[in-house]
Amino acid sequence: MKSLRNVVFMALALLMVVLPLAGCAPTATPTPAAPTSKGVVLKGVEPFPDERYVMVTFLSGIEFWVPAREGMEAAAEMLGVKAVYQGTEKYDAQAQATVLEQVIATKPTGIITTAQNPDALKPYVDQAIDAGISVVMFDSDSPQSKRPVFLATDNYAAGAKAAMRMGQLTGGTGKVATITKPGQLNLDLRAAGFADTIKAQFPGMEVVGECEGLGDYTAAAKCAAEFLQAHPDLAGIFSTGSEGGPGSVQAFREAGKLGDIKIVGFDIDQATIEGIENGNIDGTIVQAAWNMGYWGMMMCWAQAHNLSTLPSVIDTGVFVVDKTNVGEWK
Repeated sequence: MKSLRNVVFMALALLMVVLPLAGCAPTATPTPAAPTSKGVVLKGVEPFPDERYVMVTFLSGIEFWVPAREGMEAAAEMLGVKAVYQGTEKYDAQAQATVLEQVIATKPTGIITTAQNPDALKPYVDQAIDAGISVVMFDSDSPQSKRPVFLATDNYAAGAKAAMRMGQLTGGTGKVATITKPGQLNLDLRAAGFADTIKAQFPGMEVVGECEGLGDYTAAAKCAAEFLQAHPDLAGIFSTGSEGGPGSVQAFREAGKLGDIKIVGFDIDQATIEGIENGNIDGTIVQAAWNMGYWGMMMCWAQAHNLSTLPSVIDTGVFVVDKTNVGEWK
């Protein structure tokens, strides 16, 4: 047990160094008996095959969760535990809460989850912790819950980064708008960071409004079209989620304005990659989702074994992706 404790302490100590290097994982000398993941080994860690950790999400089929799930599975394989992915396909807080309640009833060792709505998920997060289940939250928080650890992008700072990019693209002048989903805490913070930074840094720019248009490309396109109708001189659109970039491309193409209005998105999927390659999307802010899953699993396991006092909030970092570096994300 001593060697196991030393391994985890060392891994967690490396956390603050490794996280800025998105997608990187610790390396060690292989030994046949130790749990492994793609040739990476934690020496001294004995498998715990009876331990089960569950990741619970909403909109469970979207591309953003893929690297998060892969990161979790990589860490679980290294630790010799079972990793399971569950969620609701809906963009619905109560549907996610129902899935989480069902998972709690199966008595897993740990749960790694994200909150579509912080208030709706709070009772179930607290219920899991009260039941002795190790819980880590990632991506979107429920800060009033009992959750001990939250790993995510600093969403306010990421919104500010998007504003700086938009200011550069527009020359610091013109009307801009935001496509978002009010009530989801991480998206609210991105929208606030964007609006506050535009106001503080670009006096020649104005955020003319927000529109609820995330969940699918059609809803995002409808928002973009409405903004364009209300503001024919619109200079740019920022989306706090992955649907807004491709949705705006669709709306502006139909209006004959594609290329005239700058688009800055958030997160990355195949449609966004194609839009950037084609010059239709000017950039997107990409999160380190693999880090969220990997370190979320590590921290959930550490809690379950009472191995370390963990920081309550951890920033996993972001990247600005545009035509100069989009090839690295294909």
